[in-house]
Amino acid sequence: MNDIIRKFDHRIKNPDPHIVAILAEIDGIRGEFKSGLRMSPQAITNLKKSTLITSAGASTRIEGAKLTDEEVEKVMRGLAVSKFADRDTQEVQGYLETLQNVFDSFQTLPLRESVITSLHNQLLKYSTKDDTHRGGYKKKENTVGVLGADGKVAKIMFETTPAFLTGKEMQELVEWTNDALEKNRFHQLLIIANFIVEFLKIHPFEDGNGRLSRVLTNLLLLNSGYTFIQYVSHEQIIERRKDEYYIALRKSQETFKTDHDTISPWLNFFLSVVREQATKALSYLQEEKIEDTLSPKQYEVWKYLSEVGEASPGEIIKATGIVRGTVKQALDRLIELGKVKRVGLRRGTRYVKI
Repeated sequence: MNDIIRKFDHRIKNPDPHIVAILAEIDGIRGEFKSGLRMSPQAITNLKKSTLITSAGASTRIEGAKLTDEEVEKVMRGLAVSKFADRDTQEVQGYLETLQNVFDSFQTLPLRESVITSLHNQLLKYSTKDDTHRGGYKKKENTVGVLGADGKVAKIMFETTPAFLTGKEMQELVEWTNDALEKNRFHQLLIIANFIVEFLKIHPFEDGNGRLSRVLTNLLLLNSGYTFIQYVSHEQIIERRKDEYYIALRKSQETFKTDHDTISPWLNFFLSVVREQATKALSYLQEEKIEDTLSPKQYEVWKYLSEVGEASPGEIIKATGIVRGTVKQALDRLIELGKVKRVGLRRGTRYVKI
């Protein structure tokens, strides 16, 4: 175990002040979210469903699938999406079910190799091309590279762990991660970040490594008490920042097994994603709290302004069917709460969501 500790500890030991500040910010938001969570059961259900859809769509698109979130929702509802290749639908269905399982059962899913291989098996459950290797570590070499126009690897980004060493390195990684988490040797987010970057360097399966790494990210964050991730898609943020994602991984992984081994580029990216999740989740919670302080018609005005960003009183009246006097009262209340500001004068007056 001492050799494994030496292998990984130095990567996250003594984080710089910038990293410490981000960790404190995320944990502060987590505490605020947890103490203020009073969402209705229906709101929670809707947010989780939305996160599942956006996560499955984003995670599979990162790997080359083409389904939009609207089409992913159709897959979730059991409807056929015939204009796309079966492979896209198969991968989305597998991701939806695997992430749903993690959301529902994370308390009973510890970080073990058997759990990792089981999740891989479930992830590729519907992928007919993966029949021969799902749920088992790779038996042949794989590489991480940039695909050319012909769909073949045009440039190798880095060499992954050889197949014959995969079992050994996965065992070491899982043991180190569990030991570090159980003994609180480092901040949980630092440990999780190291697990993910090393997992992707090992690339333990023939296919599905990227998707599985994001499922495992959700699992590890939930098991560490970051429950707000169920309401904001980690995968969607990564898809939007995909170039940054790959650069951060490459810059970190190319230093492995050198005398300047570091995960700083990845750590900065990973924590910025979690911070964005936390911030968005808190904003959802605050919007839910607004509903408690407004009458139904005032909330309808707020909902409309939230959707469009800004509008005139006339546009609000037309869209909601609420009479002018009630609209004015609602707008005054929203201004008082600091959620809306008035711009312009007389007929040019408009109301803008802050």
